[in-house]
Amino acid sequence: MNNTLRELGTNLARYKSMTVSLIVTMSVSLLLAALGLLIQAQADRTEQYFGDRLQLQVNMCRDTSKVPTCVGGAASDEQKQAVQEALADNPQVKDFEIRTSEDNYERAQELLGQSDTGRKQLSALVPEDFPESYFVTLHDPEKYDSVLSQVQGMDGVNNVDSLKELLGPLFEMLSKLRWAAIGTSALLVVAAILQVTNTIRMTAQARRKEITIMRYVGASSWHIQMPFMLESVIAALLSALLAGVGLALFMGFVVYGYLRETLGGITAWVRWQEAVGVMGWTTLLAVVLALVPTLVVTRRYLNV
Repeated sequence: MNNTLRELGTNLARYKSMTVSLIVTMSVSLLLAALGLLIQAQADRTEQYFGDRLQLQVNMCRDTSKVPTCVGGAASDEQKQAVQEALADNPQVKDFEIRTSEDNYERAQELLGQSDTGRKQLSALVPEDFPESYFVTLHDPEKYDSVLSQVQGMDGVNNVDSLKELLGPLFEMLSKLRWAAIGTSALLVVAAILQVTNTIRMTAQARRKEITIMRYVGASSWHIQMPFMLESVIAALLSALLAGVGLALFMGFVVYGYLRETLGGITAWVRWQEAVGVMGWTTLLAVVLALVPTLVVTRRYLNV
């Protein structure tokens, strides 16, 4: 084991430039892959917060509502029942979710609690400040006019918002960012695989005489492959560490330092929990990217 570690240190020092080049290439690839996974997590949190691509949000009247359909103050139980029946009977409606004032207050806590300004606003609110709402999913997102015209003028309805119009640009932006990050990462992953393959191939050729002697004295294939495997794993772990640092900086400065503070009212942004999960998957990807090409190449070039 000591000989293996000594040999490992010698090889890392001997091929320092190739090792550094490999680590840089893999770090950039892994960071972009991590950002793609983080954007996917953000899209999932946004859809979870607002519902699965919900198209309409029907807000019932509160005591402070001023629109003509709220002349009686807060919506009565009869008015709520009438709106629910209208939604249930409309053929364009796939289903709808009822969210009480308490439900909407809890969601506001999650949303506004992301920033100091939001927390100050939240301190002045109580559940009664939020209306009861119906989140409506349609069979065809493009055909919401009939539902809109049916319920927006009913007694007890304060307003109807089209979440498709509100959230459409956000989902489109997240989708484009995700595919851009994944596409660029895929190209760099290919580059990293080629870099690993080339590094191992050049190392194996440079040590071909030494490997031949080890074969003659009866060294096993696994014993000969071990230094190459360790070199690849160390490079992969260092790359994953650098990618993790980059992702942590992105979370600290972009997500927590800007998005949550200035755009906290738009959606529920990703948290450190999601970032840690992404780092775990990125580390696993790094090890796979290092080990698989190494196993393939060493079997080919060490067969002397």
